[in-house]
Amino acid sequence: MEIPNVINDANIYVDGANWLGKADVEIPTVKQKMQGYQAFGVAGELEVPVVGHVDKLEGTVKFKSMTADAAKVLYNPRYAPLLDARGSVQKYDPSTGQMRQFPCKFTMRAFFSELKAPEFKQGSDSGGEAKFSAHYMKLEIDGEEVFEIDQFNYIYKVNGEDVLAEVRENLGT
Repeated sequence: MEIPNVINDANIYVDGANWLGKADVEIPTVKQKMQGYQAFGVAGELEVPVVGHVDKLEGTVKFKSMTADAAKVLYNPRYAPLLDARGSVQKYDPSTGQMRQFPCKFTMRAFFSELKAPEFKQGSDSGGEAKFSAHYMKLEIDGEEVFEIDQFNYIYKVNGEDVLAEVRENLGT
């Protein structure tokens, strides 16, 4: 049994270019929309998911330094760039004593909503931070697609199955 234990390193790409490499990214949390449910024949109140619907997909990029190219994209409110966070995760196999690496990739299309300028302080490595709200997100681990959410196109895939396909069909879209 291999045990994933640490992200060895990661790189951040915007629109396919390696330009946010000196930053940390807080990936959005996927939180399912839930609806309260209470009826005769049900022992109490519970919550059920509204299938395929999620709360806001918000995250943060924390820069170690900011370039002019990065600022030109981040400060443009009319553009939602494609962000790729690509990591190499270590796995340890205790039976063989070997460590191997596997890829982990988050792809997001997002609007930047809040921008904190770099700190102007001697010796500071703060390059500022940018908060974003994604409307597209995809996770791939070791070459396998785990999930894909595309809010504008009404797509929510888990393990290759689009759980909203039947809804789109029922809506005639």
